[in-house]
Amino acid sequence: MPRSRQPDLTRTALLQAARQVVQDQGAALSLDAVARAAGVSKGGLLHHFPSKDMLLQALALALVEQFREELDAAYARECADHGQRPGAWLRAYITLTFEDSEKDMALHRALAPLTEQPTLMQALTDAQTFLLDQAEADGLSPGVAHAVRLACDGYWLAERSDQPRLSAVQAQHLREALTAWTR
Repeated sequence: MPRSRQPDLTRTALLQAARQVVQDQGAALSLDAVARAAGVSKGGLLHHFPSKDMLLQALALALVEQFREELDAAYARECADHGQRPGAWLRAYITLTFEDSEKDMALHRALAPLTEQPTLMQALTDAQTFLLDQAEADGLSPGVAHAVRLACDGYWLAERSDQPRLSAVQAQHLREALTAWTR
């Protein structure tokens, strides 16, 4: 990548490269590999992300932001298809939870060891508080809203870890039950 006076574009390229390197190599990535994949010098990478931990934290936060954008789009589709009724946001959340995204599974598994870093975990917690607010603002009782959200989170986590997985039929039954709770 040629020298750029557009730091946001360079940051984006670095995060995309880091994402690919993490998918290929895991969270033990080297900064050299990320710089090479992005087409920048290691010094250029360090200008934007002074440490590997800062790069991985930025990547994790970028994933949260990407999820939020996907959730906003799914919510807009749900509202366009069925109107802005109570439970629409949670139905969008259910839709995203049960989408098959095998390519992202490797990335999330690779980032799992980062859960042992308290600073990163606090940043991720702070970045995801919108989930609590949105669930409660969806027009259903808070108990139902959080039960649906937490069931989705549990399913998502089991799919990306060494937990026993539901069969396709079991997952479909779960999805249908959660969706029914939102109607």
